[in-house]
Amino acid sequence: MSNPLYFIISTILSVACALFAMRFILQAARADFYNPISQGILKFTEPVLSPIRTLIPSYQNLDFAAFIFTWLLKILTVAALFYLGGMDLGTNIGLVVKIGLREMLELFLGIYLIALIILVILSFLAPGNYHPVAVLAQQITEPVLAPVRRVIPPMGGLDFSVLVILMIIMLLRDYLLPGILPGI
Repeated sequence: MSNPLYFIISTILSVACALFAMRFILQAARADFYNPISQGILKFTEPVLSPIRTLIPSYQNLDFAAFIFTWLLKILTVAALFYLGGMDLGTNIGLVVKIGLREMLELFLGIYLIALIILVILSFLAPGNYHPVAVLAQQITEPVLAPVRRVIPPMGGLDFSVLVILMIIMLLRDYLLPGILPGI
């Protein structure tokens, strides 16, 4: 009986975490908030983040309220799943916080990974297409790709900066995060 409940709680909290993480990324990348996808994320997250910003203000284009709320949601997700799995939360609270941090960082890396893959696929299928997803993917990845493009400029119409960033994301996700937060 706990498997469907486990699935439902995990899915709902994971989607909420993704929306708040996207909110942080959109603001950090200074993406267009008039994009229909951005508008949807804004409508979902603003009622929750508005009161939190009185305690945790933004700095320049970094919305720390969204960042910390994403982490708290990840901690809540891990705690709920631990509880449903029959684990004692009192003795495992440090582990829950560490797992929440690691999962949040993996979520941010995953969002960038998906955005880069969307860019690559759309550059082959529909180059120059104006679709809200394509525009948003380009806007959130450009601040990460631009410094690499200064070192490795596009050659013959091929942009290798995407490949470099994909490799860095995979290295961070597969080697650095497990090294920083081992045993999870």
